[in-house]
Amino acid sequence: MNPVIDFLNSHASVRKFTKREITTEEERLICETGERSPTSSNLHAYSIVSVRDAEKKATLAGLCGGQSHVAESSLFLVFCADLYRLKRLNEKRGYPFNGEYTEMFIIATVDAALVASRALMAAQALGYGGVMVGGIRNKPDEAAALLELPELVYPVMGMSLGEPMSPPKIKPRLPLAGLCFSEKYQPEQIDTAVEEYDNTIERLGYLRGRESTPENYPEFNGRYSWSEHTARRMADTRPSVLRPHLREHLQKRGFMLK
Repeated sequence: MNPVIDFLNSHASVRKFTKREITTEEERLICETGERSPTSSNLHAYSIVSVRDAEKKATLAGLCGGQSHVAESSLFLVFCADLYRLKRLNEKRGYPFNGEYTEMFIIATVDAALVASRALMAAQALGYGGVMVGGIRNKPDEAAALLELPELVYPVMGMSLGEPMSPPKIKPRLPLAGLCFSEKYQPEQIDTAVEEYDNTIERLGYLRGRESTPENYPEFNGRYSWSEHTARRMADTRPSVLRPHLREHLQKRGFMLK
């Protein structure tokens, strides 16, 4: 197997870190490598805010739903969709700016996600590990205020980084047949792939003792595996899961107005 492919396939989330600090030089390399990601029309419609201050990380951990690894990380990166920089360019030239369209929101969000993915791989290449933190969207108003984000900038995801306390465990993924189709979408492949994945997850015990919202399913006595766990996740109406506040937050910041 190609060693680069082997490395890419070695990804696993890390939430427990040693006290080893990521140096400023390593931080720069992580961000520089992230910057080499594809970016739509070369717009660079994203920004990265790095956080090392212990008090600020502790505050962010609370905003992210009490995720302790945020506070314990050596470095916490916040990847933002950013149209503010582009608006400034147009204002200086006296040009109209069309950042309020949904397409521009998608462009900026995708840009930020691509950069975050490559930055995480760069950190792993340096011997560190980390985990993406969608919880930064739990309280986006507070997070934006803490990080002093201007209009047309919103936090897409955070990332806790540090040296892994122990080697991370690589989690199996859904069989490729259930998500990669030839020539056309083929829903008939999904059920077989899900059944195979359920068997794998059950055999490895990944969800043992982690039943989601059991109080909502008191009569359930079937096999609890990935498909049941995931179906409950998609049926969950809690605000902490659906984040219904996000639309208002995004529109308040100038996104998706058209």
